[in-house]
Amino acid sequence: MRITNRIIQNNSLTNINNNKVLQDNLSTQLATEKKISRPSEDPIIALRSLRLRTSVNQTEQYREKNAEDAESWLKVTEDSINTLSEIITDIRKQYVKGASDTLTTADRRIILEDLQSLSAEIYNTGNADFAGRSIFTGYRTSSSLTFKDAETTDYTIYEKFTKDNLDTINYVHKDSTSETNVYRKDITRFRLSYDTLKDGENASLTLTFPSDPGLGGVTGSMQDLDGDGTAETFVANITPTMISKTASPDPYETVCGDDDAVVFVPETGEILFGTSFSNALGGSETEMTVSYSKDSWYKGDLRPEHYFKCKDNTNDLEYNFTSAPEAEICYNIGVNQSIRINTNASECFNHDIARDITDIIDTIKDIEMWETELTKLKDDYKALPESDPGRAALKTQIDAMEKTMTFANKKLSDMCAKGITKAEGYLKRNNLALTNCGTRSKRLELIQNRLDTQLDTLKELKSENEDVDMAETAVKLSSAQVAYDASLMSTSKILNQSLLNYL
Repeated sequence: MRITNRIIQNNSLTNINNNKVLQDNLSTQLATEKKISRPSEDPIIALRSLRLRTSVNQTEQYREKNAEDAESWLKVTEDSINTLSEIITDIRKQYVKGASDTLTTADRRIILEDLQSLSAEIYNTGNADFAGRSIFTGYRTSSSLTFKDAETTDYTIYEKFTKDNLDTINYVHKDSTSETNVYRKDITRFRLSYDTLKDGENASLTLTFPSDPGLGGVTGSMQDLDGDGTAETFVANITPTMISKTASPDPYETVCGDDDAVVFVPETGEILFGTSFSNALGGSETEMTVSYSKDSWYKGDLRPEHYFKCKDNTNDLEYNFTSAPEAEICYNIGVNQSIRINTNASECFNHDIARDITDIIDTIKDIEMWETELTKLKDDYKALPESDPGRAALKTQIDAMEKTMTFANKKLSDMCAKGITKAEGYLKRNNLALTNCGTRSKRLELIQNRLDTQLDTLKELKSENEDVDMAETAVKLSSAQVAYDASLMSTSKILNQSLLNYL
């Protein structure tokens, strides 16, 4: 084959262009710091890069957004529970003061005012939110835990009890006519979660017993509740007698005089039982359900939809009929890995905390009222001359009131002593909720550390796959530049000579 100058020229230009392309590629790599600019340059690097970038973005989402969001949520929750524990501790301190049997009028007034202030703050911390989401209300993050303003909304609430929820209240019967008519007696009750209940409507009480308890006024039937074909449970539906606290005789006196009585007190939210009922209920192992209505809500009242199966009759809404109000909110913080971040209101914000305070406040107010009455009787007694026949009647009334005051002060002391034990129980519940929250935070911290390590590893692999070695590329570019300049020089000398120069 004859090699012509034209062939030499074309081959030289092709090689020079290849050198220029290599120089351009190296220059692009040096400018972009990447091995490739287009997937077609190296499909394997491009495919591996897509996978690594996806993993890095996913891990960054888990670490820098989900995990940090979860960490902030848990921190707000811990702060709120700690605040509630501080409030309960202050309440317990007031109970310790109230348990003393040497309280003066001024002491009781201070305890009353402090308890009223603390009562107003108990549930406020439960309205804490994170990024506009309420943290104690399960999936209903747009709803506050309490009513933020007074409302008139008609709810029908279905509240469940067991025999462990039976409570005992000490009733002091005041009688100013005779000391012998003054007495105190323990009354068994269910204290509902709310007071100031709807007037004019009785509560409905469904009780279950292993057999017919034979209680007066109770009707029911044996039913098959477990579906095994055998009727082994006696179901009694009872409508308690509604008696106002201001009635005469009052509901407590009514129960004291009737062993078969079941009385509903709408002002205090209590269902009182006579002795026969309390004995029967104490042996029952089955759940009891009370349905009742409330249409007047104060600022700070806990919203019932976060605790109970209930109906909002005003807005035609139903809550918790198909599922429990408690809910677990979990954040994805890794591939196939999640962590619970929320604490439900029922785990720490108990209705009984405020209800206990209400009972003690009512008792202190009764004592203050009776103390005022006793002071007036004593003043009237001193004002009468010794020969006045009315002094004897006043002395009888004074003796009756002093006995009443003795019983009332003992009642207050016993209630505060009982309140100390209950407050310690609430603190234990709070500590458990706080411990669970802390455990989740610790687990989250471990996962965050693992995500940090994983993210560093993925970024390193991504860099090794995509990024060029700048020093090596710079050397290659310099070499390519030298080769290119040499090729231009040598080609120019070769192409200067042709056959015509020798003819």
